[in-house]
Amino acid sequence: MTRIFVTGLAALLAAPMPASAALLAVDAPRISAAPVPMIAAPASASALSANLAPSLPAMTASLSPAPAAIPAPAAPAVPAAPLGSGLKMAKEEHEKWLGSVVGLLSGTRTGRRVLRDIDAMAARGGRPVLLDVKAIANNGEFRYDSDLLVMDAGHLKRDPRQSAPILAHELQHVLQRAKNIPTDALELEIESYTVENRVWSELGVEPEPGSFARQVRRRLTKDLRGFVNWLGNEYKQNIPLYGSSLDAYVARLGKKLAAAERSAAATRRKRAAVERVLRSMRDNGMSEAAVEAHRQEDWEPLDRSLRDGAANRGWIERDLRLLAEPEGRERFRAYVRGVIRRARALSTR
Repeated sequence: MTRIFVTGLAALLAAPMPASAALLAVDAPRISAAPVPMIAAPASASALSANLAPSLPAMTASLSPAPAAIPAPAAPAVPAAPLGSGLKMAKEEHEKWLGSVVGLLSGTRTGRRVLRDIDAMAARGGRPVLLDVKAIANNGEFRYDSDLLVMDAGHLKRDPRQSAPILAHELQHVLQRAKNIPTDALELEIESYTVENRVWSELGVEPEPGSFARQVRRRLTKDLRGFVNWLGNEYKQNIPLYGSSLDAYVARLGKKLAAAERSAAATRRKRAAVERVLRSMRDNGMSEAAVEAHRQEDWEPLDRSLRDGAANRGWIERDLRLLAEPEGRERFRAYVRGVIRRARALSTR
């Protein structure tokens, strides 16, 4: 499967659950007074007069009025871009919804930090972070391969205060993508849920009763280690470094890669069997419409699975390369230490 970072799992949801532009420097015209001509002493002047003569220009200059300074024209003020200017909806009709949720995030300390970071990232990349709203099997997800953030259509009818923490969670995943750290780490989810829970607290609201977000909040604020163990069972594809070692993490990544390769080989065998049936259908005179129907029903899902699997293996191989270098290993360790420290600050034990 491709890398998709989700907020809330389908099974549990079904249960009762800057870019500030630099000001142009305007050089003021430099106006200097014309030099005061030297007043020469007469040839017959006494020695005393001759000694005084060199001071006359300075005295004359000091008596001359200095030219008035001409102020430089003021540069036009450039209004600061509003927070959230780095976000854009894929469908224009959803911009109003985005504005209401971003407005709530702007009123919280954590939300402002996330939005500032997103705006800066969008400015560096020269394009906005694109969001879509449609029916999906969870609250929200950030898709690494397409670089698209998708929120469930249910948010359009929900109290925006229930949506703002979820959006902050997914925006943190967007920021994580640029950090060059392993994409399989459970700490990515721990960090995003920490951000989400700070926003819940700063908004002064609680997740809906029975929701996955409510379960996360109750566990995270009670017992960090218990929360990490529980979250690992919910996100079985993610690997925690917390409570383990980097060598063990790399070993688990290697096992995931081997399993993904075995799965791909099995899928290729199934697709080859479907291709034989398709050829047989054509050889026996069946209509092209019938052949196409069978292709769509049996061949296309397998082909999609192979493409998704190839993308997944690509990310695992990339993560293994990162962790093969000392710099990548230390960057990952430092990231995890920071994530756990911030999460522990929310937990009573």
